[in-house]
Amino acid sequence: MSPARRAGFTLIEAAIAIALLALVVVKVGMLVKMRTDTAAHENASLVVDDQARRVLEQISYAVMGASRERLIPDPESPIYSSELRYEVSLGVQDGEVVWGDAQWIGLDKSADQVAWRERPDEPDERRVVWCKAVRPYLEGEQMNGVDDNGNGLIDEKGLVFTLTGSRVTVRLTLERKSETGEIVTRTVETMVTCRN
Repeated sequence: MSPARRAGFTLIEAAIAIALLALVVVKVGMLVKMRTDTAAHENASLVVDDQARRVLEQISYAVMGASRERLIPDPESPIYSSELRYEVSLGVQDGEVVWGDAQWIGLDKSADQVAWRERPDEPDERRVVWCKAVRPYLEGEQMNGVDDNGNGLIDEKGLVFTLTGSRVTVRLTLERKSETGEIVTRTVETMVTCRN
């Protein structure tokens, strides 16, 4: 009589199969987590980039209507300012330019917000916060008396205005944490010509 054939798996074979299956499940889980983290980071990057560009556009439109002679302070490059006071021409009446109320754009008191003010420092001042999450210094810059980011300016704040002739260069750096806790930083820059 021949020995009976065994049917099924031995305990060792079952343990090996379970270990291999667990390894595959762990690898798939790691891949899914990696893809989720990447998607969260990319989403946060898009949100920060979009917000930075929208704020830069608001600043550009506001400064574009200003007169170069009515910009205060006068941060002629390589000097910069984190705020800008200006007036916009409303038109001409009886041969004279009519100027609107003073306006202000800059880092708010908390220093992490870009704000716009109409009639700044007046009792009836209007104030709007255009965005939060402004980085303390421009990307790549540190408070050390050196031009760390190579743009010719030293220790620039997260919002910077510089003037060259009638052109205003605006730089803005926003910074936020993604859902995964990673810090997302975006710097945007534009140059606007004062038209009045």
